[in-house]
Amino acid sequence: MQLRDNNLAPIALFVYNRPDHTLSTLEALSLNKLAKDSVLYIYADGSRPNASKAILKQIEQTRKVLRQKKWCKEVFIIEAKENKGLADSIVDGVTEILNKYGKIIVLEDDIVTSPSFLKYMNDSLSFYENQDKVMHISGYMFPVEASLPSTFFYNTASCWGWGTWQRAWKLFTPDAKFLAEKIKEGNHITKFNIGGTYPFFYKTLVDNAEGRLKTWAVKWYASLFLRNGYSLHPYPSLVNNIGNDGSGINSTNTSRFSWSKLADDIRVTTIPIVESRKARRAMQQYYRKHFRKKSRVKTVMSNTVPYTIKHSLKKVLNPEYRKKYNERQRLLNMPRYKETSTVLLEKNIKVPDAASFLFMKKEIFEKEIYKFRTDNSAPYILDCGANIGLSIIYFKKLFPNAKIIGFEPDEEIFSMLKHNLEVFKLSNITLKKRAVWSSETTLRFFSEGADAGRVTEGGHNMTQKEVKTVRLKDYLQEPIDFLKIDIEGAEVEVIKDCQDQLHHAKNIFIEYHSFSGVNQSLSEILAILKNSGFRYYINSPGLQSEQPFVGTKASLGMDMQLNIYCLHQ
Repeated sequence: MQLRDNNLAPIALFVYNRPDHTLSTLEALSLNKLAKDSVLYIYADGSRPNASKAILKQIEQTRKVLRQKKWCKEVFIIEAKENKGLADSIVDGVTEILNKYGKIIVLEDDIVTSPSFLKYMNDSLSFYENQDKVMHISGYMFPVEASLPSTFFYNTASCWGWGTWQRAWKLFTPDAKFLAEKIKEGNHITKFNIGGTYPFFYKTLVDNAEGRLKTWAVKWYASLFLRNGYSLHPYPSLVNNIGNDGSGINSTNTSRFSWSKLADDIRVTTIPIVESRKARRAMQQYYRKHFRKKSRVKTVMSNTVPYTIKHSLKKVLNPEYRKKYNERQRLLNMPRYKETSTVLLEKNIKVPDAASFLFMKKEIFEKEIYKFRTDNSAPYILDCGANIGLSIIYFKKLFPNAKIIGFEPDEEIFSMLKHNLEVFKLSNITLKKRAVWSSETTLRFFSEGADAGRVTEGGHNMTQKEVKTVRLKDYLQEPIDFLKIDIEGAEVEVIKDCQDQLHHAKNIFIEYHSFSGVNQSLSEILAILKNSGFRYYINSPGLQSEQPFVGTKASLGMDMQLNIYCLHQ
């Protein structure tokens, strides 16, 4: 097929501190038949804190290499001042390019391409642009000992020279814990591990979820896998990875992935959009040959033993695991709104409702929904709706020197908030037993058991109290690093009142609530955020209706709950 020049996909190259690898990658790219007609974006990561002089010199040399030639028709170099890390650099850069162009070709600094690589990638991206089941175009294929067709589909995404579309990338899920849970729930671990021949699930996905590893590729693979998406692969490969020499962050020193000769040309033609069984068998044989370990016991346990059995063995063999499991089961079995105590980060804290605590703990400490970056070593944080203090404890864990003001109106919840923060011996925190509002006044306060702690506009069959308020606008007269607004129903009035001061906040988190029978006001909030210079992202943390055309769910009068993440541009 013939491609028009103005329809070529932009290329994104990610580099850091390997000048020789980068030069080889750029030289090979420039020899591609379509390089002279392509646009190239180069993302150069910044140095890490306390980087050695040798690393700083390598970064400088790498950036000089970028300017040696005009490698493509147009070259744009984006140099980060600080280190983002490869995972975040790729996710952010790919998202940025796709938002602008709708499709992309991605390279890293150690990917040497065949002269026909760009033609194959562009042909494939155009040919399968409207095929939703095709989510990824791979330029690399492993050197398997099998005769495969020149192109085929495989339910695994290779990240060594690849491409995709915005329609597919929007399905990328960065939450490794969520992905792991979904794969476990569907009993797909063995398939995810290529028939149990390589521990992708435990060695990479779970390691990501538990913080031992930080990569993006396995999350993209899992996102594609769970959607039953396909990746088009070539045979032979159009790409060699020259970084498997021990120089990369996540690479080893091996030649098992290399081809002695890359493909001269790969024609993209119509083939059935189904996974090639022959390719999957070939990959299983490849992994068995190259990744067989001396001890088979651990491999068999990781890849073939069901999760429930491994879970039971952990309970028997690991006392700490058993203790945590038993405590979780105790909390799960507790009646709602019954005060109890439990352990958080090895400290004993008080909680008013076990179910709410487990949900908040997962959101705050596992999913880290409040995580943000700042250059300020002592960021200023306003926590509106501090509840029992989990968010403040998390913020202090993230930034020990942070200055925090926490607002919580309910008497019982406020008492637990004070107790829990005292247990952690946290400093530089000011607590106010007030609800944030659009003025200083007294409001009706509705609660249900000890779990309550929010101002609402309607009773919804809850016990009525009264609380004093403070005007949030009065606290927005200076720069704020993070503003958290979790006030269950009052967010609309508060945001409207302080909209002319919101620009003082760099990051805002808003928990939005929609109440049954009450006019929805999400559009008002979003309009204010946009006019205040924020870009927002929205997800649903819990309460949602999967079939709203048939019927909607409601809880405590609410029929929808959304998390709005706002970044000042």
